[in-house]
Amino acid sequence: MTKYINIDMIDKEYFEGNYFCDLNGVNYDLQNGKIETVAFCDSVHRAELICSCLNLFESLQDNIPLKKDNE
Repeated sequence: MTKYINIDMIDKEYFEGNYFCDLNGVNYDLQNGKIETVAFCDSVHRAELICSCLNLFESLQDNIPLKKDNE
């Protein structure tokens, strides 16, 4: 039986992290007082989505726990 991960299985806190958007720019906080610009997007909404995805990707690399189907 194949199981899939869906967005409801991931706590919202894992969508937040060092990536953030400033208008339509995607930035990375280097945690040393410096900020690196990663990309510019055609809309603010797209920049927000990309930041969420990049933060989630970093969280997944740290083996985050997933919620069970009934939680």
